[in-house]
Amino acid sequence: MNTSIESATNSNRLEQAPLFNARNRLFVLNDAESIRQNVGTVFKPHELRATGPSRAISAAMHHLQRGNLSLSRLEYGAPVSIDPGRLESFFLVQMPLRGSAEIDCDGQVFTSSPLCASFISPEVPVYMRWAADAPQLALRLERSDLERHCQQHLGHHLDKPLQFSPQLHLDSPGGAYFLQLLGTLMEALCCAGHPLHQPLVFKQFESTLLNALLYGQPNNLPLASGADTARRLSPWFVKRTEEFIHAHAHEPLTVEQLAAYAEVSVRTLFAGFREYTGTSPMAYLRDVRLEQVHQALCAGHDVSVTDVALKWGFAHLGRFSQEYRKRYGELPSTTLRCRSGG
Repeated sequence: MNTSIESATNSNRLEQAPLFNARNRLFVLNDAESIRQNVGTVFKPHELRATGPSRAISAAMHHLQRGNLSLSRLEYGAPVSIDPGRLESFFLVQMPLRGSAEIDCDGQVFTSSPLCASFISPEVPVYMRWAADAPQLALRLERSDLERHCQQHLGHHLDKPLQFSPQLHLDSPGGAYFLQLLGTLMEALCCAGHPLHQPLVFKQFESTLLNALLYGQPNNLPLASGADTARRLSPWFVKRTEEFIHAHAHEPLTVEQLAAYAEVSVRTLFAGFREYTGTSPMAYLRDVRLEQVHQALCAGHDVSVTDVALKWGFAHLGRFSQEYRKRYGELPSTTLRCRSGG
């Protein structure tokens, strides 16, 4: 499918998603000062003014949070200007579900639309003009989380604040991938039984979402340049990571956490595993968890394949069954049936 068409389809799907409903509605207000204060509790204090012929402002806002990801839907009933200055403590991705907004990021002015989100960095002064009846989906990412994630990939502390290009084109390959992940998150939050509610699965998803932005959206750090100041490859940190994986496979783990524990960059950790084990850190973790699933199914005490697979972080049951059969020569259901005497 053409990337532009796919992104437009995903954008329409987000607008029609049943996620934002009465249960997570933060407010419906007609008083400008009350609106400003309530929005400020989710984001930060800011100036808010009506820019149309009427001075009256109405607004509706929904808000929910999963882990460190904060998701909001905000719509004004009149054209408004919004001046938060610098965001300081968080990054903000804003995408009009319909309509548009004019964004000024430190003199870089552009029109945000359903195919062009704004990606506002904490240190950049921003000024916005939103059209009336143009709901925006907003994803707040804590600055400390994203910068720590970035440091784990670089292998050292940042020597300058992380800053992204403010125009996030959702019809680009990187933007379309981010939009797809955002849609998955919204679908999961609508469905109580979705695999993303499993801690092991969600932690990996959160890491994937951050990576989609770090590697898919232009920024001011050499993440994809191949530059790596980490130490020379050595088997010691691979062994150390293997031991950590065996001891903590039941916990939510990401490759960034593994690299931090090994005290190397993500790139160096991947290179070390490839050289000394012939696999990747996350593939090694997957194999350890497969073994835990196998042991649980062999015990066969009032368990189901689905429950055991989800417990150990396998969200895609079809792919899990294929991987299990490749390793153990039989389907997981066969293991359970045979070991339990069925």
